[in-house]
Amino acid sequence: MSGRLLLVLSELAALALFYGAGARRVARWPAWRSACFAAGLAVTGGALAFDPPTLVLHMGQHLVLALVGAPLIVLGSPLALVLRATRVRLARRWTWWAAPVVGWVTLAGVMAAGHLPAVLDGAEAHPVVHVALHVGWLGAGVLFWRPVLGADPVPHRPGTIGRLVYLLLFAAPMAATGAVLQWSGAAWYAGHALADQRGSGVLMLVGGGLTLAAWTVAITWAALLREHRRRLAVEELIAA
Repeated sequence: MSGRLLLVLSELAALALFYGAGARRVARWPAWRSACFAAGLAVTGGALAFDPPTLVLHMGQHLVLALVGAPLIVLGSPLALVLRATRVRLARRWTWWAAPVVGWVTLAGVMAAGHLPAVLDGAEAHPVVHVALHVGWLGAGVLFWRPVLGADPVPHRPGTIGRLVYLLLFAAPMAATGAVLQWSGAAWYAGHALADQRGSGVLMLVGGGLTLAAWTVAITWAALLREHRRRLAVEELIAA
């Protein structure tokens, strides 16, 4: 086991221990949130456990971090857990970074900048840049998903329709980045063929698009279930 992988797994294990300690201090903390957080850490650890030799695998790694690991971690609502466990109130001036526009723009920016030749070649040549790129994808993913998932405090959290629009609009920068890679006429990255580069664009368009669509359907379905339960409760009150 490499030293880098051992460090990553140790950090994820520490996060899991802190989360578990907080969950034990909070009465009736939902077990499903703990399961989501654990799954998010596991997915993140799995994605970072190897160094992809191809651009297609690089793209898959980045999409897993931002579109699978990050939303699962957000569903675990770690900040809400910390606030409840410590009984600390977060001042509103410290929550601006959780606003929907910040998360949307940050992930779109990381998605575009992360595929610049200077950035990707630099990440392959320098371990510090490589780590920073992974942190950027995961962190931007967490900021992106917080307004639509989880119970962490978010200023101006959008309603159901706003969340769907928020996700649907993100298809534009994802499709643009994927299309530029897919239809590029020359290889941009050192040591990688044009076919590999185009394949990474296809993966973003298809794999990223389907993953985003799956989360959109899940959020819509959850909203419909909440509305159904609300109507049943109203009907029971009227019948009583």
